[in-house]
Amino acid sequence: MKKATLIALLGTFSCTSPVPAVAAGPDPLVGSWRLISAEGHSTDGSITYDWGREPLGRVMFDDGGRMSIHLVHPSRAPVASADFLRPTPEELKESWDGYFGYFGSYSVDEGAGVLTCHVEGAAYPNYIDSDQRRFFILEGDRLTLRTPPERAGDEDITYVIVWEREG
Repeated sequence: MKKATLIALLGTFSCTSPVPAVAAGPDPLVGSWRLISAEGHSTDGSITYDWGREPLGRVMFDDGGRMSIHLVHPSRAPVASADFLRPTPEELKESWDGYFGYFGSYSVDEGAGVLTCHVEGAAYPNYIDSDQRRFFILEGDRLTLRTPPERAGDEDITYVIVWEREG
C-alpha cells in the first residue's frame, strides 16, 4: 500500500476546533461506528481497496465533541517475537502500513455537509494539529465520508469511506 494513499485515506476526517459537534439538538454522530468500506476513486474511474475489501475499523464520537478513529488492514500478520518492542524491520513496516489511528475534537456543519476535526494525537505525526474538511452524508445508520481529490502517488484520488452505527 502506498504511504501517500494510506495517509490520504486515513484523513477521511477533518479537524479544526475543539467546539462540540452540537449546535442545536442532539448530535447524530455520537456513538460507535464500524468501518464497512474504504475505497479510493481515481479520475480514470478505477477503484482501489488499500484497506482490503473487508477492512477493520472503528470511529467513536462523544457528546462532548471528542473523537477517536482506528483503521486496520485485515491481512496484518502477527509479529514473531513475544517482545512487542523488538519487531524485525519487515514486521515494523507491515505494522506501520496496516494501522492508523488518531484522536481529537470535532465539529459538524450540517448545512454544508462538512465534518471537521482537530487532530491532537496520531500514529502519523504530520496529522497532529492538522485541520482538514471532509464531506459527509448521514442516512439512517450509515455515515459516508468523502474527501476532495487528493494527490496519491501520480494521480488524484477521492476517498469514500462508509461507516455503520453499532448498537
